[in-house]
Amino acid sequence: QIQFADDMQEFTKFPTKTGRRSLSRSISQSSTDSYSSAASYTDSSDDEVSPREKQQTNSKGSSNFCVKNIKQAEFGRREIEIAEQDMSALISLRKRAQGEKPLAGAKIVGCTHITAQTAVLIETLCALGAQCRWSACNIYSTQNEVAAALAEAGVAVFAWKGESEDDFWWCIDRCVNVDGWQANMV
Repeated sequence: QIQFADDMQEFTKFPTKTGRRSLSRSISQSSTDSYSSAASYTDSSDDEVSPREKQQTNSKGSSNFCVKNIKQAEFGRREIEIAEQDMSALISLRKRAQGEKPLAGAKIVGCTHITAQTAVLIETLCALGAQCRWSACNIYSTQNEVAAALAEAGVAVFAWKGESEDDFWWCIDRCVNVDGWQANMV
């Protein structure tokens, strides 16, 4: 039985198609809310300070990235590992060709949704020898913990959920206008 506000409904009977869809959306939304709150662990100062104003470094000492909170990298890594389980073609390609480095010399700049699934693609490109710089194509779609995991892995990623339009263009500029680095693939 599921309790809805003042109304009690039993879903053990034959729900209507609308009822199933409604239940699905309700559960999906609450799952998203729970996931977001768990995934969006932040220090109290994180919401007050723009990522552009923070000095962050990964465990290797690199600061060639800008994400909401690099401390979320471990959680993001788990999300990427889960996504890898459903992306067998990319994982097979990575395993088969990473020794050959067929993308050596490729300098790829990308602008996509920063999700666990795109992280699998980005990390596959890197494993095959490419150098990648990445930003988000949508100011609301970035999974902050995944961006942190990419930054921790050494990817130059510039993205966080809730960027302003100015932040969006700033991130793209950091990907495209880099001294001594020119993309040869987009």
